[in-house]
Amino acid sequence: MISYRYHGVDAKGRHRRGRTRASSEADLEQKLHADGIWVLEVRPEVASGPVRPGKVRIRRRELSQFCAQMEFLTRVGIPLVQGLEMTARDGEHRRWASLLLELKQHLESGMPLAAAMEIHPEVFRPEFTQLIRAGESSGSLPEAFAELRKHLEWQEKIAGDVRQATLYPLTVLVAAILFVGVLFTVVVPKFAALLSLVKVPLPWPTRIVFAISTAFRSPGILVLVIPVLGIAAAAFFRRSSTRLARAGERAMLRLPIWGELLRLLIVGRFARSLAVLYRNGVSLLPALELVRNLLGSRVAADAVGDVTRRIESGESLSDALSAHSIFPPLIVRLTRVGERTGQLDQTLESVATYYLDLVPQRVQRLLGLLEPALILGLVGLVGFVALAVYLPILSLIQHLR
Repeated sequence: MISYRYHGVDAKGRHRRGRTRASSEADLEQKLHADGIWVLEVRPEVASGPVRPGKVRIRRRELSQFCAQMEFLTRVGIPLVQGLEMTARDGEHRRWASLLLELKQHLESGMPLAAAMEIHPEVFRPEFTQLIRAGESSGSLPEAFAELRKHLEWQEKIAGDVRQATLYPLTVLVAAILFVGVLFTVVVPKFAALLSLVKVPLPWPTRIVFAISTAFRSPGILVLVIPVLGIAAAAFFRRSSTRLARAGERAMLRLPIWGELLRLLIVGRFARSLAVLYRNGVSLLPALELVRNLLGSRVAADAVGDVTRRIESGESLSDALSAHSIFPPLIVRLTRVGERTGQLDQTLESVATYYLDLVPQRVQRLLGLLEPALILGLVGLVGFVALAVYLPILSLIQHLR
């Protein structure tokens, strides 16, 4: 059912305005005519949207499959209404199928597909609907679905590489935390009780280990609560204060390994998203405005906003990008070449392809450095604790001699 606003006239010539729900405009006219109202104007209520059975949450992989299905159906000449109905029948989730049928009803009432998708921003993000709108206006809707499928697959590949690369380091990190907890709460206290029976001077490594063990055992809850409170406070201030959030992001971007990883992900997302939008008919300034909200970084969003203002004042895209260090020199040089040759869309696609290959490789390489770092850190910790326990025992043996 779709929510409509109508304007009509009753039998006495009085204007009647209101809002009601119907399956289509024809159904609405029949209902109003039965009430003695002749319809003058009907329009779907897009701003507030229809009453929904609940918000739909769909994974990126399922949305990619939807784009692949719609690309195939529209390319072989299946009308959108029938294509949405066929896709809804193949859907595994009831709410997702209900959403597709709702889109079908909007199309039957004369609404464009992009406008119907905008009613569900939790599923179809602005860059998604903008690209669909560009495909509808240019008559290249199958190509728009193909571009969205490639873009979603690229995002899924990046997310999968990050998950795979962080699985082993996180496993080692959890094992290390459990090992340290057992070490300082069970093993070390027994050695401390043994050494307290003999009057042997304790070297500084032993005093440090015993102090850490005491901190774990006596106010142990504070040792666990303080880091959690610190992380929660940092997250709170990050949401409540944009200045602190930007300062934190700048500090993270300056880190040797993590900062380089974040920068590559931001630049790769920027190049890919801008190339997809620009190549499919979205002009540069609206495309930059859409890309600005996709980067997941306030610092990068501020940089893209300044790039947009510079272009509006007459600068070229390459000059505007060169004013911000977050964009590497390579993307600036290639963009300048594309502007001079009049092939900016192809250049942006080349940059996006380059980062499409580079980002996953660099993600795996940089995150792979965490594995030996965690192992070396764990070995160093065990060695330090062993040294701290062995030194007083050695001193006791020498004292007995």
